[in-house]
Amino acid sequence: MSITLNFQPIDKIRKQVKSKLWLGLVMATSLTVPTLANAEITQRDIDNYGTAMAAAANAKSISRVASLVADDALISVSRKGKTTTLNKSNYLNLLQNNWSKATRYGYDIQLNNVVISGNRAKADAITTEVIVENNVTTRLVTTSRITFAESGNSVLLSRAISQLVIEKH
Repeated sequence: MSITLNFQPIDKIRKQVKSKLWLGLVMATSLTVPTLANAEITQRDIDNYGTAMAAAANAKSISRVASLVADDALISVSRKGKTTTLNKSNYLNLLQNNWSKATRYGYDIQLNNVVISGNRAKADAITTEVIVENNVTTRLVTTSRITFAESGNSVLLSRAISQLVIEKH
């Protein structure tokens, strides 16, 4: 019985190990690239945001609305030359106040002119709240430029500059 041993020069072994390590690194990187690509906001994300916000507001679900607004969000609202800046808490309180006094409440949002840049997006928004209280209908129409940010798997409102018009009927 004879045993044959094949010894390879150490340089050849190092090359093979480097080659396999390199291949492993390339494969690991290629597996993470789609995950990073998913962090970019898409038009569908913005459309889904609008649908979710309208559904949450119309359901008067403060927790669902809160989940669509970044914790550090700032919302600047101007009306008749006076500007107020709301943080997330102030915004949620304002919504709850409108809900509590309304015998009928409706909310609609339209998002247009969306510009997406990686994990941020901007859009023009028109929101219309209809509040019926004591048989008086009040329409709050807000025209805004909204900035959205990606957070985890969600798109959140992070900034808004808005003009508010209130109509009573």
